[in-house]
Amino acid sequence: MKKSLRFRVLYGIILINAFFLLLSGGIILSSMWLNSEKNARELSGALTEEIKNSVATQTKSYFTPAKAVNQSITYLLYRYFTDPVNNPENKENLIGFYGEIMKAYPQFKMLYFSDAHGDLVMLNRMDDGSFSIRTVHNTGSEIHINWEHDNPAHYGSYPNTIDSAASGYDPRKRSWYQSAKEERRAIWTPVYLFATDHLPGFTCAVPVFNSAGEVVGVSSVDIAVNELSRFLGTLRPTPETKIFILDKANNLVALQATQESDLEKLFVESVDAQGYKTYNVTSISALQDNETRSLLLEAIHGGGESGLVEYQNEKYMTSLIPLAIGDGLDLIIAIIIPEDDIFGNVRRNLMRVTLFSIFILMLVLIANAFFSQVIARPMRILSEEMLKIKSFDLDSNVPINSKLLEIMDIRDSFENMRNGLKSFRRYVPADLVAQLISESIPADLGGELRELTVFFSDIAKFTTIAEKMTPEKLVADLCVYFEIISKTIIDNKGTIDKYIGDSVMAFWGAPVKMKNHAEKACRSAIGVRNSLYSLFRQWENQGKVPFTTRIGIHTGNVIVGNIGYDERLNYTVIGDTVNISSRLEGANKIYGTNIIVSQDTYAQCRNDFEFRQLDRISVLGRNQSINIYELITFKDDIDKEQRKIYQYYEHGLQYYFEQKWKEGFKYFSHVLKFRPNDTPSKLMRDRCLSYQRNAPPADWDGVFVQRHK
Repeated sequence: MKKSLRFRVLYGIILINAFFLLLSGGIILSSMWLNSEKNARELSGALTEEIKNSVATQTKSYFTPAKAVNQSITYLLYRYFTDPVNNPENKENLIGFYGEIMKAYPQFKMLYFSDAHGDLVMLNRMDDGSFSIRTVHNTGSEIHINWEHDNPAHYGSYPNTIDSAASGYDPRKRSWYQSAKEERRAIWTPVYLFATDHLPGFTCAVPVFNSAGEVVGVSSVDIAVNELSRFLGTLRPTPETKIFILDKANNLVALQATQESDLEKLFVESVDAQGYKTYNVTSISALQDNETRSLLLEAIHGGGESGLVEYQNEKYMTSLIPLAIGDGLDLIIAIIIPEDDIFGNVRRNLMRVTLFSIFILMLVLIANAFFSQVIARPMRILSEEMLKIKSFDLDSNVPINSKLLEIMDIRDSFENMRNGLKSFRRYVPADLVAQLISESIPADLGGELRELTVFFSDIAKFTTIAEKMTPEKLVADLCVYFEIISKTIIDNKGTIDKYIGDSVMAFWGAPVKMKNHAEKACRSAIGVRNSLYSLFRQWENQGKVPFTTRIGIHTGNVIVGNIGYDERLNYTVIGDTVNISSRLEGANKIYGTNIIVSQDTYAQCRNDFEFRQLDRISVLGRNQSINIYELITFKDDIDKEQRKIYQYYEHGLQYYFEQKWKEGFKYFSHVLKFRPNDTPSKLMRDRCLSYQRNAPPADWDGVFVQRHK
């Protein structure tokens, strides 16, 4: 105790001395700090304005050549390069001129001309820097698209095609063509997806007139936003300045891209109806970068004026600068400058003086704190991780590192234990293990009588299917099949007991007790059926043979617990309820159904699902009869016509039990008019017909005896 007290006093003395040293130094340095801060803010205002003007000027100059180049091209098209699509010499001259322009202006992605007939000639700068010539010829009934690639590898992605005039590419239908034609002047489009490579960008379009003043075509220049972003990446007014370009809808049009991965923040990738990848620009509110999103939204909400914004204790100067390119293109330049870029040097110099003044004292405190953390932090993490084991949380993955070998040995032992428990969890119910650990219950032999709902599933004609497949393929398909069933059961709080060949046995109500175990089992059965339906449709499209799954569910008392011997236990259920659920699964073969439940299960969840009573049977190996029901779907998930059909069936079944064979035959036949393939109706109709001809024994009670699994 004295040693502990002495250490606390020692730390107290160190902290008190440090406090007075810092206080005296702070008084001296505060005046220096305030004066330096004032001078720095005056300089920062002038520097910020200079940065804003410089960025705006350079960005505008990036767009400006497009209109001038277009106007030059329209003059040449009018005087010298007439009909370049159909005139090979003019086409060659125009493409040569395009090539020179492309070399002079690397920001241009595409240069092209489209005439009033829907023909087009284009020079496209590809991603690898090579050039490709694209021509579109509209015959009236067909549209021919031809490519000439400097790099032949591009023919795989950009082949020559022939489409119908109705579905093919017609430049006259594009917004840039129509706007330029209607406005009869140069226009800029907002950001849209280029038809050629499905990337977003801008188009500057200028109409071409003939001597009569009629629009005979449109000359266009495309600037892709990714190239604009690379251009912004060359602008570095300060080391950490961030520059963005926004449109009027607050979409992020461009950002500073110094490497290809930066462009991923700009685009939202999707696939269009033709299967092409498309890249749409991202709205500010959808940005994944929390810092950038918050700062831009703050700047916009602030009305666009220059201001100071704080994010996670860091201050930033933000500015929104309207950028009027002209001819319909109005953008916004957003500039975010960390305050530290402006004030950093001043503050760092002051901080050096401050730190030097208290260096000796802080060195001792930091050393003590560091070495304390070397031991305390990994031990604290280990303690927290061990507490998680009690709740059977095995998925935490907090790194634990230390320079001390003893702590690393403890960590390795703990990781081995956790990995062993993870493996153990694959073989036994996770809820059971969690209960044993959290309540410190030993895993002893024995069980208890409890009401549960037991689930059995099986694949119809599995042996025949297995004979036609290789073992490797069969196992692969079974793994996918079992994964869907298992996840559905676990998601509905079920316990998977075992896998028996192609069968799955599960139960609800243990080890964790639940009142609605029957409802959970039925919900799982429907979920399994629906999920497997989607899987089997995929298999059929792939040429695989789908499975047919049968499910049986029964609710009743079982013995649940640890069965086996002292060295090897299995948490399972035994009893008549288990046998009945297995027999009900097999009864699906008789009635041509997928899911059959017992009367006990039906009684507990009749208000949650749609059922129809199938029959009254005595399952194999059991004398007592039970009513069985087909589980159809969730409550009220069928229409009136379907409900009426099921009611006809149940009316017929009631007449069947009353030995009114003609009436029963009539109702079952009526069901078959609407559902010719309804196996239960066929079966019961045939029984009625048989009993009309040969009456059953006098003691007949309507029970069908199941004689096979």
